[in-house]
Amino acid sequence: MNTNKKYSVLYIKEENSFLDSDTKIFNQLFSRIDKVFNTQESLNHFDSNKYDIIIGDLTLNPDNSIILLKKIRDKQPEQTIFALLSPKDSDKLYKIANLNIHAFELTPTQFNQALEEIARFSS
Repeated sequence: MNTNKKYSVLYIKEENSFLDSDTKIFNQLFSRIDKVFNTQESLNHFDSNKYDIIIGDLTLNPDNSIILLKKIRDKQPEQTIFALLSPKDSDKLYKIANLNIHAFELTPTQFNQALEEIARFSS
């Protein structure tokens, strides 16, 4: 991966998530970040733009969010997708891996570190 490249990101966040989506590290690591809340808004952004990476916050409602990420995967099989899960939902990791989606199981204090790892990712 070219470490000088900054990716464009669609960040699908959950309302009331324990992850701080306003962290300043987003702007340091990525060239463009579109933050959206719901399924329809996410799909509209995805259909209207080209993103290098999709990041889904699955910390509160993983089952519905996995369905959304599967819809994105079905539309664009080569899309790079990451899912962020809380440790209480580690049982969902196998389901996510079967969809060819990369996943991080993390606590709020690990969020910035996970974003740094995603920024270094090379598909």
